[in-house]
Amino acid sequence: MTKLAPKVRPDISDWTAADLKKWREDHAFSQAEAASAIGIGRQTWLKMENGKKSVDLVFYLACRGYDAEKNK
Repeated sequence: MTKLAPKVRPDISDWTAADLKKWREDHAFSQAEAASAIGIGRQTWLKMENGKKSVDLVFYLACRGYDAEKNK
């Protein structure tokens, strides 16, 4: 039987919940502070960090944008 290629979701990043948590901890943020830093609600952050929701590309990019602005 031939395997089908996995469905590609261009709106989902390759970041995992662990990557998101590491980013938050690297910045010494609480979950609420991390969510606020990238402009989302705490519940959305919690769902992504707990693996109940995929890390959307826009949120990954927001984290990277935060880092870029911080390092100017």
